[in-house]
Amino acid sequence: MKKFTLIFALAFISHLALAQNGAFGPRFSLLSTELSLSENVNNAQSGDAEFGYQFGVFARIGIRKSVMLMPEILFSDTQATISNNNQRADLDFNQINVPFNFGVKLLFLRLQAGPSFNFITKAESNLNGTIQDISDNYRKATVGYQVGVGMDLLNLFALDLKYDGALQDINKQSVLGFESDQRQKMLVFSVGLKLVSGKK
Repeated sequence: MKKFTLIFALAFISHLALAQNGAFGPRFSLLSTELSLSENVNNAQSGDAEFGYQFGVFARIGIRKSVMLMPEILFSDTQATISNNNQRADLDFNQINVPFNFGVKLLFLRLQAGPSFNFITKAESNLNGTIQDISDNYRKATVGYQVGVGMDLLNLFALDLKYDGALQDINKQSVLGFESDQRQKMLVFSVGLKLVSGKK
C-alpha cells in the first residue's frame, strides 16, 4: 500500500509539472545533521554534526509568474550521537521526507520556504556494540520546516541550499535511558537533474 501511494504521488506530481510548464527530475542531497536536546534531566549531550544523504525526486509547478510550488519525495539516511558520563549511543535513522516549499524567483535565484513532512521508517541504536531497534521510541510522523535558496545551472541542474528545522520532538519517550526531547536539524545541499524542464 505504501509503495502504491508513493508511485501514485510521483505520477501525479510529474503530471502537474508537465501541465504547468514546470520541471521534474531526480535529486541527490548531502546532509549535515545535528540532534538538538531539550528538557535534559540526565546531562545527556548530542555529538557533533554528522553527514548523511538523501535521494529522490523533485518537481516545480508554476502557480503565477515567478511563483512556484516545489514538492519533493526523498529517502534519507542520517546519524546522530547521544552520550553522558557513563555511556554513548550511536543512532541511525531512515526517513521519507516530503517537503512542500513555495518559491519565488528573484533575478537568477529561487527563494523558498515551506513545511516538511517526515516519516521515520527505521531507527536503530548502537550501544556498546549492541544494535537495537528503537523505532517504537520515535514518532512515526513529524512536521518541520525548510528555508533556503537555489539556482539553475545551464537550465539542466537545480542547485539548492536549505535549512531543515523541526517543529516538534521526534521521540515520544526516553531512548536507552537518555531522558531528553530530541529535535533533528539539517543543512541540505542538493543537486537535481531537470529531465522535464519548462520555464520555471
